[in-house]
Amino acid sequence: MSMTTVNAKIYIARILGGANTQSATDMAGEALQRGYQDWADRNWDFLLKDTSLGFPIAGPFNVGSATFTAPSSAAFDGVNIGVGVTITVVTLAPTLAAGTVVSSYTRNSDGTVQTITLSNAVAGTGTFNMVFAGDIPIIQGTNDYNAPADFKEPYDCKLIGIGTNVGSRRPLTFKSIRNWDRTIWNDTQQGIPWEYTVYSPYSHLTQNFGMSQHIRFDRIPSEANVLRIRYYRTFVTDGTNIDIPNYLLYKFLDYCQGLLLARKRAQDNPESFLAQSQDALETAKENDAEPSEDNDDDNCMKSQYEMGDWNRPLWSNGNFDATR
Repeated sequence: MSMTTVNAKIYIARILGGANTQSATDMAGEALQRGYQDWADRNWDFLLKDTSLGFPIAGPFNVGSATFTAPSSAAFDGVNIGVGVTITVVTLAPTLAAGTVVSSYTRNSDGTVQTITLSNAVAGTGTFNMVFAGDIPIIQGTNDYNAPADFKEPYDCKLIGIGTNVGSRRPLTFKSIRNWDRTIWNDTQQGIPWEYTVYSPYSHLTQNFGMSQHIRFDRIPSEANVLRIRYYRTFVTDGTNIDIPNYLLYKFLDYCQGLLLARKRAQDNPESFLAQSQDALETAKENDAEPSEDNDDDNCMKSQYEMGDWNRPLWSNGNFDATR
């Protein structure tokens, strides 16, 4: 029962009549985008995914090189060093050696990944698309990783181990960047991570409001590992089909119809439209509000021992003398 975006616009426009006119379908398209934005305020279960299956990036790319430029802005932003790469043929017969990984990348000034370099050049003839393994390779001594390109919010995260390090499998606890800055005082300590955060070192304005989220751990990894993260993805708002499961499809489209009808009524009653606009502003402010300090205690209370000061005991002798 999935519906194409084109047919969805026609369905939405029928609330006004004249669904086949360009003006009506254009207005329906605007209501559709607004509907996605409103529904994105909630983390829907159907938007949950993880990194285990990997992701493709369409070029097409040409053979004869190991370095490739992003085919569109932010297309490579979810790629990490060490991740495995395979190819799918578009034309003729390109080939890529088994075991090829991403060996390095460069960034634009806005933080988006500009180019990636593979450990092997693509040989043969023709063009191809790339497929990247999704789980994130953790590199010893490196504490900055690209979140998936469609990342919205974290759900859970774990180290799944690799080779002789399978004993380091463990779930990781998420900490907001605000509490991170208040509790992680030693950014140079190495070890096996226990916590992670997601942040962006760049202003969204410089990226044309892209995502470009980064992942960091409470300790610089002291050994190689593999990270699997489950997260809420963003809506695909420009896909061939509507990005809503069948059991919610018409609820979503009827909501978009309501938005379109409200906009039409606003032309006849501007005062009502202004009131609705003010309500939308207040809701946006609430969504962007700082978290309450009342809910921060569990995240902020952390012993000095947990923070790496192992010279201090976990308990005292009753005289508050740390030397005994």
